Amino acid sequence: MTCRGPLAPRQFCMSAMHSCSTFGGTLFFMLEWSDLRVFLAVSASSSFTAAAKALHLDQTTVGRRIASLESTLGTKLFRRGRDGLALTAEGHEVLRLAREMEEAALQLERRVGGRDRAAQGSVRMATFETFARRFLAPRTPEFRRKHPEIEWTLVTSARNVSLTRREADVAVRLGKPTQAGLVIRKLGTYAYALYASPSYLTGRTAPRPDLAAHDVLGFDEDLSSIPEAVWLSERTRRYVLRSNSFYVLERAAMAGAGVAVLPCFLADGREDLVRLDPTEDVSARELWIVMHAELATHVRIRTVVDFVMRQFASSRDALAGKVRRPRSSP
Repeated sequence: MTCRGPLAPRQFCMSAMHSCSTFGGTLFFMLEWSDLRVFLAVSASSSFTAAAKALHLDQTTVGRRIASLESTLGTKLFRRGRDGLALTAEGHEVLRLAREMEEAALQLERRVGGRDRAAQGSVRMATFETFARRFLAPRTPEFRRKHPEIEWTLVTSARNVSLTRREADVAVRLGKPTQAGLVIRKLGTYAYALYASPSYLTGRTAPRPDLAAHDVLGFDEDLSSIPEAVWLSERTRRYVLRSNSFYVLERAAMAGAGVAVLPCFLADGREDLVRLDPTEDVSARELWIVMHAELATHVRIRTVVDFVMRQFASSRDALAGKVRRPRSSP
């Protein structure tokens, strides 16, 4: 590909392990793909610290990789501003080329990796913490017995990871994905409702759904945009505890600290939690399983996806908040 702009007349090409570049057709040098991955992470986050966290590296290593890349290219790629690191004009040109190289490498990996015909290898699935911890994790022994040759990795994150960039092979998401190039299947409904402990509710005469009369356990700013947080904010501005973890809110509600919005699957049928309004959900969100189109025919991917879909189908009503089946508390 020919470079037009601040780096012209440099030309970049990519091989399986590295990229090479020429200055005026006379000087050749090697670019490490690992350095370009760090560059992409820094450009996305505008921060060495955030990039280091995303790549599971230390900040010093990230800074050293960027310095090495700048030295190799003979130009500054970032400048410091009030809002963090910003790309220079040369940095923007390198970003365009690095993205093209990354996409080419990922496309090759997807196509070659999708040709296997055996249920073996690794599958990386991304989802949200409560679904992984309380629904998927208890079912991993059964999956292991049936498919011992597959290494299943569960990654939890509050954000939607990129399947295009191979941050995961498969994802389970709340809300229908709209990105092109993905294969999606609807799992069903994941409902949320208000819960409190029996000890908290003892002696309280106020109407149960009236949050003005209750101590409310809410969400912090990290989760302020999710439907459950919006529902709470429309009804109260006073919280006795706020957290970005459903696990923390669940435990606080169990201890009698107040009322909390929780997934129905976590709380229904428990002796230590009571649904405040058995006839109404706070929200009922669609749950989707999603994968890149080029991996959809991959045997190990299909094996994991089919297993999750069967497990969800067997608990569909409970996950939708329609069943009050007895369960022991954790």
